[in-house]
Amino acid sequence: MFSWEKGKPEAYGIPADAVAEFENQVLSAGIHLHGFMFLQGRSILAEKYYEPYGQRSLHRMYSVTKSFVALAVGLLEKEGKIKLGDRICDYFPEYTEHTEIYPWCGEMTIEDMLSMRTCYGSTTYKIYDSEDWTKSFFRVEPDHIPGTVFSYDTSSSHTLAALVEKLTGKKMLDYLRDEVLRELGFSEEAYVIPDGVGVSQGGSGMMSTLRDVACAAYLCNHYGWLEGRELLPEAYIRKATSNLVPTDLQPVQDEQCGYGYFFWMPREEGFCMYGMGGQLALCFPKKDFCLLTMADTIGNQAGLQILYDCFYHFVYPYLQERPLDNPRAFAEAWDTGRPAGMEEAAGRYRFYPNAMNLTSLVYGRRGEESRSGREEMELCLVRGTDEYRFFYYVGAWKEGIFPGSQMRCRCRGDWKQGHLIFRVHLVDEEQGHLILDAAFRDQRLGVRVGSTNEPYFKGLRGFASAWPEQLGNPE
Repeated sequence: MFSWEKGKPEAYGIPADAVAEFENQVLSAGIHLHGFMFLQGRSILAEKYYEPYGQRSLHRMYSVTKSFVALAVGLLEKEGKIKLGDRICDYFPEYTEHTEIYPWCGEMTIEDMLSMRTCYGSTTYKIYDSEDWTKSFFRVEPDHIPGTVFSYDTSSSHTLAALVEKLTGKKMLDYLRDEVLRELGFSEEAYVIPDGVGVSQGGSGMMSTLRDVACAAYLCNHYGWLEGRELLPEAYIRKATSNLVPTDLQPVQDEQCGYGYFFWMPREEGFCMYGMGGQLALCFPKKDFCLLTMADTIGNQAGLQILYDCFYHFVYPYLQERPLDNPRAFAEAWDTGRPAGMEEAAGRYRFYPNAMNLTSLVYGRRGEESRSGREEMELCLVRGTDEYRFFYYVGAWKEGIFPGSQMRCRCRGDWKQGHLIFRVHLVDEEQGHLILDAAFRDQRLGVRVGSTNEPYFKGLRGFASAWPEQLGNPE
C-alpha cells in the first residue's frame, strides 16, 4: 500500500534555512498562504498549514482541476474509448444534430482542446446564457481556426469533463479515483463542484486536500508509474507534460514558457498544475521533486509571481538530479520547430471577418541579407488603408522605423513549436510593443495579436484567421 514518508530537507541537500526563508519571504510579502508542501519522491520534506486550513481541509483548487481532466482523458484513450484526433462534436449529437454548427467548431478535435487551441478566444459559458455549460461550447460563434494558436479557454476542459462522465457513467473525479488515485491514498471526500445541470466543473471546480493534489503530482512526476506498474499511460503523460504550444502572449513570465495537455511549462525543465489564486503543483521529474501550495492571491497581481520567485530563489538551487523508479526508457521530441514548407507558405493571406478588422497579411523573405549574413524577412498586416509593414530577422533583433512614423523600433521573429512568434518594440519617445503568434492548420493561418500603446497599435489585439489569397474565396 502506497504511503507518504517523513523526510528532512537536509537529507536531500536542502538546508532547513532555505525552507524557512521561502516561508518567511512569502508571508512577509503579504501573501495569504493556506498551506505548502515540499515533496522529494514520496518523502514529505516540509508541510505546513495556516488557520483555518489543515491537512484534511478541502480547498478550492481552481484550474488544477484541468490537469486532472487531462489524466482522465488519457485513461479514456488507453481504454480505447476515444482517440485524441476525434472531433468533439461527434460525441455530443444532442447539441449538434438538430442545429447548424459553425464549421470551425465542427473540425475541433479533443487534442485541440487539451492543448488550449480551440476556436474560441475566451470561455464560452461566460458569454452564453445557459446553466448547461457544455452546450455553450457548441453554440458560441468561433473567432479563429482551431488547432493553431494558444487561447486559455476554460470551457474546453469543462466539455472534456462532460465527455469523461458521458463515456464512463461516473463523475470525473470518481472515475479517476476508482481507476488510479485511490491506490495512492486520494481522499474519499474530495469532489468537483457541478454546473447547473450536474456536470463537474472540469475547468475550476475541484475541492480537495493538498495531499490529494500531491498524489497526482507524484504519479505524473513518475510518468504514470507506481512501484513498477503503469497506472497511467506513460507515453500520454510524457506528451501531456511536455512543451507543445508556445504561450508567449500570456501576461506574466511563468505563463510564457509553453503548454502541454492542461499542464503549464515552468521556467525550469518540468511541468506545473496551476490554479488561480496560488494553487500550484510545480513538478520536476529529473529532480523527483514537487512544490505544492494553496493560497489566496486573487486580486494581487504580483502574488503568484512572488510564490514562484521565492521558491526559485531560496529552494530550487539546492535540488539535485535523481534517478526515477521508472523501469522503462522513453524519449521522444515534441518540439517541431520551424514547420516544413514555410517557404511555400510565403505570400499574401486574406482574413476572414474579425474583430480587429484586419484584411490581409503578407509574409515572406525580403530577398536581402544583412552584413551578418542573416536573411531579412517581411511581415505586413493590412487593415483598410493602414499598412503595418515590418522587416525582421529570425532569432535576432533588427532596428527599424515604425510604419507611418519617425519612431525607432526593434523587430524580431522566432520559431517555437511550429509557430512564428513576431515582436516589435517602440524604442523612442514612445514605448510599447506588439506581439503576434501565427500558426498553420492545413494551408490556413491562425493569428493572435497582443499590444500596448493604443495610439500606435490602434486596437491590434485579438484573434483572426486567414486563407491563402491564391485559393480564392473559401466561402
